[in-house]
Amino acid sequence: MSRPQWLTPLRGVGVVPGTPSVAVVVGTRPEVIKMAPVVRALRSAESRVTCTVVSTGQHRDLLARAFHDVGLAPDIELGLMTDNQSPSGFVARCIAALDEVFAQCGPQAVLVQGDTSSACAGAMAATWRAIPVGHVEAGLRSFNFQEPFPEEFHRRVVGVAAQWHFAPTPESRDNLLREGVPMHRIFVTGNTIVDAVRQMDVSRAFENPAIDRVPPGRLALVTAHRRENQGESMRDIARAVKRLVAAVADLQVVLPLHPNPNVRGLLEQELGGVERVHLLEPLSYPDLLKVLCASTIILSDSGGLQEEAPSVGRPILILRDRTERPEVVQVGAGILVGTDPDLIVKEALAILCDPVVYERMVTVPNPFGDGRASWRIAEILASSLLDEVESPTMSMVL
Repeated sequence: MSRPQWLTPLRGVGVVPGTPSVAVVVGTRPEVIKMAPVVRALRSAESRVTCTVVSTGQHRDLLARAFHDVGLAPDIELGLMTDNQSPSGFVARCIAALDEVFAQCGPQAVLVQGDTSSACAGAMAATWRAIPVGHVEAGLRSFNFQEPFPEEFHRRVVGVAAQWHFAPTPESRDNLLREGVPMHRIFVTGNTIVDAVRQMDVSRAFENPAIDRVPPGRLALVTAHRRENQGESMRDIARAVKRLVAAVADLQVVLPLHPNPNVRGLLEQELGGVERVHLLEPLSYPDLLKVLCASTIILSDSGGLQEEAPSVGRPILILRDRTERPEVVQVGAGILVGTDPDLIVKEALAILCDPVVYERMVTVPNPFGDGRASWRIAEILASSLLDEVESPTMSMVL
């Protein structure tokens, strides 16, 4: 059989003879950011395993920048993204390409993260080669296949395939237990985003000069891109933003535009030229974190920002009707507001205008862990692959 055109030659993947090897599959910017601390932990002297990073290229335009931001480079680049790709077409190409990679590399384990098409394809390709799968950020559930779609489906598929379920919180662990996953396969580790946030250097100047031109005042970071919010719901979010800046005289809004043309075009149409609303190109991760830390309030439908906001002590309004990260709402660090402009404005004004409400939301404990999730994952994998007796730290409950 001829080599698939999307598969590039393996570039100096260093597998130490006699050392268990782990293939880490990533394809999107969030995966790179959340898996970078895990890769570092796996490559540390203490982990006793070899780690190979495989990039599927699912988010082609954002991946190179993401790798640069976290100081890593992929060992294998597949470059599978095509214009206007469908999820099924991408997954089909991804499974075939990863199958050949796994045949060449022969990893003893495959590690995937979250809910992406790359994670789903990685878990399936590994399972068909009888390679055990570790799922980082396991057990998140919205209990609705349409919100988020197709991410909820992807998580369920990976959950069926996984040998190791690295649940970020007790709530995620309990979801897995209710689905019949044996307790000894579940490890509550914390979320690796906390590790990533703590490891990122945000002391340097902004890379995007447009941020420096934002006038002084209280800052709101707004992001919106989810498939279920596109169309009229996205227009409602824009209406809420316009009402907020009209109501709060010193409020500056920074809104990085998502590359999706359906999202970008609508937000430019609705918010372009609105005073104190700054539409920016997608930010590097260091810039995003710096803006996050400088913000008074976050409005977002992003899953990652639901974890990052409490990790830096900022209140977040979640622009979704349901979330697979209920912990942020349960502890009081975030509020589910959906896309109803009236509710968004009401809750945002309460945070911006009532110091008691603001203080209550920013002083709650971070439900996503202590920043050592990556170390725990690396230790569990290394000990399992080397057939060592599990130590008490491996099954830690936060």
